[in-house]
Amino acid sequence: MAEDTEIPDVRVLESLGIVIGEAKNLSSAKDIYCTIKLDQEEVYKTEVKEKTQSPFWSEEYTFDVPREFRTLSFYVYEKDWLKRSNSSIVGKVALRRDELHRLQNKDQWFPLRPVDSDSEVQGQVQVEIKLVEVVSESGQPTISLLVQCLEGNGLTIVQGRCDPYANVTLCSITRNDTKRTKVRKKTVNPQFDECFTFELSKGVNERHQFSPVDEELCNLELRISLWNSWSSLGGDVFIGEVRIPIGAIDLAADRPHKAWYFLQPRESSKSNNKSDIGSLRVRINYTEDHVFPSQYYEQLRDIMLESVKVEPTSASAIHILGELVKDKIRPARALVRLFHYHNRVVPMLKALTDYEVSRTSSDPNTIFRGNSLASKCVDEYMKLDGLYYLYDTLQMLLDDIFENKKPCEVDPTKLKDGENLETNMANLEGYVEQAYQAIVDSAMACPTGMCEMFYYLKEAALKHFPDEPYARYSAVSGFVFLRFFAPAILSPKLFNLRNDNPDENVARTLKMVSKAVQTLGNHVNPDKLNANMKEEYMAPLYSTLLNREHVEGIRRFLDVVSSSSLARAKTIEAPIVLKEGFMTKRAQGRNKMGVGVKNFKKRWFKLTNHELSYAKFKESKPLCVIPVSNVLAVERLEEESFQMKFMFQVVQPERALYIQANNCVEEKEWIDILSNICKTNTNRLHYYHPAAFKNGHWICCKATLETEPGCTPVTGGLPRSITLDIDPDREMEKIHSLFLNNIEKLEKQQDACAGLSVYQGEPLPQPPIAIDDVKACFGTVNNLLGQIISLEQEHKKYLKLKQRRTEYGSKQAPIGQEVYNSYH
Repeated sequence: MAEDTEIPDVRVLESLGIVIGEAKNLSSAKDIYCTIKLDQEEVYKTEVKEKTQSPFWSEEYTFDVPREFRTLSFYVYEKDWLKRSNSSIVGKVALRRDELHRLQNKDQWFPLRPVDSDSEVQGQVQVEIKLVEVVSESGQPTISLLVQCLEGNGLTIVQGRCDPYANVTLCSITRNDTKRTKVRKKTVNPQFDECFTFELSKGVNERHQFSPVDEELCNLELRISLWNSWSSLGGDVFIGEVRIPIGAIDLAADRPHKAWYFLQPRESSKSNNKSDIGSLRVRINYTEDHVFPSQYYEQLRDIMLESVKVEPTSASAIHILGELVKDKIRPARALVRLFHYHNRVVPMLKALTDYEVSRTSSDPNTIFRGNSLASKCVDEYMKLDGLYYLYDTLQMLLDDIFENKKPCEVDPTKLKDGENLETNMANLEGYVEQAYQAIVDSAMACPTGMCEMFYYLKEAALKHFPDEPYARYSAVSGFVFLRFFAPAILSPKLFNLRNDNPDENVARTLKMVSKAVQTLGNHVNPDKLNANMKEEYMAPLYSTLLNREHVEGIRRFLDVVSSSSLARAKTIEAPIVLKEGFMTKRAQGRNKMGVGVKNFKKRWFKLTNHELSYAKFKESKPLCVIPVSNVLAVERLEEESFQMKFMFQVVQPERALYIQANNCVEEKEWIDILSNICKTNTNRLHYYHPAAFKNGHWICCKATLETEPGCTPVTGGLPRSITLDIDPDREMEKIHSLFLNNIEKLEKQQDACAGLSVYQGEPLPQPPIAIDDVKACFGTVNNLLGQIISLEQEHKKYLKLKQRRTEYGSKQAPIGQEVYNSYH
């Protein structure tokens, strides 16, 4: 472990899971949508809900936070079909970053607050203030205040522009002196480096400090306001301001005051109007992981990985973790990703599922129908390992539903004017038959790991229910149909099968097709096809589907995917779309004179497991195709290159392709997936240029040859799989946090084991977790507690050292966070 004086190389990784539910009590029935912003940067936008005062979205967004942020905001807009402007904003909810921990992933209503330009503030400014002695025109020495406006950071962009300048004002009741910097063009991180002198006539003692009794000087205030120069559009735009009371800072002659400050709203905008303009329901799950280097987790990791060998399973660390945590998804996700990284996920799943089957009642139809750790782990594994399989199997069906939008409503009470029930039923039957055929024809493409897992599920069911011939089918169909295909059809965006959200009619079609697929998966016994229908209007559909032919087809499919002979390596040959969307690219091979050619153009980018391409539109023929094997590096591009944010470069043998994403989240997602897919390229670069080649030289290193080797090492530590972006140390930190949050239960379990091993009298209090083997359980719990406590001590030591070495007023800890206005 680290010495007391060392700060370990800890990564602070943040993630957000957000569900935008609905808004209510809006002022009028308009076309409404909602956006998510990190500070003032829009990262996601919901669908538009038309002509409603109570729009319902229920849209979910999960992403890693790629940069530091100060506030998470939700803006509700009235859609302006010609042009979106500030006038269309209904209101917003703004939450400070340090508030997010308290929201606890629960639905909450927040009042919408009015928005004005003076309150839309983000960024920081660095200033230096000192007292200097100067000689006046009369020859007398006087004391002056020297103010240096050094630089800004992360300023607001207004409609794609940021040309900032600063006004520096020294004011009191009797004076108001203002001076101004020059405008810095096209930058959110301006370097000002301009000094201004303000003469002080009195109130300074021999040590060049203000006298506390001098009321006039103690009331002097320095105001630094930043503006976006925009005279062509009717006036400059306020960015933010800082107010520094001169009497409150230490201005010793030998130590000037130099600090970073958060920009604040104008004083007039801080008393926010509390008028009722509506409210917004959201659910926010914010996590912040302090991830230590691998060696810190070594012993805890060994305890977790050795769980597959522990007998009985109830005494293993993975089982104990699952029993401690109420929400099984969190431990399941961390465990599956950790064990998958170490190639032990199938043995882990086998241990958990064997144990659960052994505890199942006499009814085989109840196998894995609950929300146990075993079932959640299998769910997570299928999502993790089944990306290509889902895409291959369901792509044509989903594209057909989204693009053709055939009416499929078969509930007579919900039919729209002009719709025909028989036509709609035929459309629905066609989609369900297409889904059925796509699934049963996909058996041979099922991933190896999933086939191996299904094989063990089937064998466990056969062992526990030897007299139930259909138990082996129920055990597998409960996962592959009910928990894999049906949810993916219902919510394709959550499974990364579609980038867009369905409209109301498409969502209804997806729901009915998903229900039908789920019902088919429930019926694996051809002698029992009497489906209990909750919706009578679905009965005609099921009377057609639930026949012996379809059930036999499902059983053949289940036999194939759970066959041990299918547990072999497969290679993916078909092109699979991994990511696509509009971005902006810099022209490649353009006219050297630049005549008549725009440098940057919006293009539709598409990445498959074979190539990266771009076209004018989604349906257009590709203008350029880059084989994945030709990608030498994928790295961020410094903003200085083109004075543009969110840029990255795809380095090829001939040149680099410069691309601008739409926001920081999208930038990180593209860089991550491109880096992952080309990581195995044997010709990958070890060094690259972090800035562009412009005007005859590389901006980063000033080298004049365009073929000059890179000057900066490429980013390391990439995942080893193009489909999985697993950070094992982060997963270990999550596991540690889950144990730590339940350490009292773990300590009670230790006490219960100790009591049972020595006490033979009256019954002891019920332990938090059932104990099958006292000695084995005590050993596991004792080892876990030792590692959890040791790791927590390292966390406390790190935070203490970091706090001690972080200077208030530095760029890492600017002054002013404590006074930022909260809307919650």
